[in-house]
Amino acid sequence: MAQRPVLVVDSCSDLTPAIVESLGVEEIHFPFHLGDQDREDDFGRTLPHAAFFQAMRDGDQPSTAQIPRPAFEAVFRSAVEQGRSVVYLGFSSGLSATFDSAFLSRETVVAEYPDADIRLVDTFSASIAEGLFVYEAARHLQEGWDADALVEWAERERLRINGFFTLESFESLRRGGRISDVAAAAGAMLDIRPILTLDPEGKLVLKRSVRGRKKSLSALVDIMAERADGLVTGGVVAIGHADALEDAERVRGMVMARMAPAEVLMLEIGPVIGAHVGPGMVAVSFWGQER
Repeated sequence: MAQRPVLVVDSCSDLTPAIVESLGVEEIHFPFHLGDQDREDDFGRTLPHAAFFQAMRDGDQPSTAQIPRPAFEAVFRSAVEQGRSVVYLGFSSGLSATFDSAFLSRETVVAEYPDADIRLVDTFSASIAEGLFVYEAARHLQEGWDADALVEWAERERLRINGFFTLESFESLRRGGRISDVAAAAGAMLDIRPILTLDPEGKLVLKRSVRGRKKSLSALVDIMAERADGLVTGGVVAIGHADALEDAERVRGMVMARMAPAEVLMLEIGPVIGAHVGPGMVAVSFWGQER
């Protein structure tokens, strides 16, 4: 009997340690720099997410980097030496060059082991949307799917994962160069809250803008209701937050009242995503219409 493929996931999927461990996947961690320390985004094990966001509130400006090739090569090589296939479901290439690093790492390992079976799938997703996709993929592997079936499913269904999020302010987008100083100042003055998503190429786009925090949270649920096509009922959805549990719980209550999913994954945004969105981000992810 063939061994189950090794499913490789990166830490920008923003799953909890308990979920990652229950899925039986291999982890690869993004690096980041906070204060005077180089760290790894290890799903909050060594640095609680709340502590990371408090550091940002206190004025720290963390920086992030892509996953280094040796990290990919070690995981790929270990699986190949066990005679197992590898499937990596990766962080969007529209946001990071990490997927390119995975591709080059694959080439290195295949040169050493010509019979290696290493599949790479760009999820075109990030954060909890990537996490929800990984969650479903891992369940398929637990049902006995092989690498061929999993990759075929992943490439066919990846654009049906919807992810939308709102921010406490425009400041992190301004600091990251995604919007101008003028736009950020105007947004703050008018109490405008952006609703953002990823396009079919996995790039960040503005979906809409609303005034006020409560309206932005309601807008997330409205968008889910519009785009889920009834698929949420009885299914799995994810809600994520960047040290904003009370608001995330408010969104969860609205989702349960309107759509009655069978399962809600309550997730915390990790430091690599968090460095770019800042404290207060709230997100929803669900299966629905293609982007």
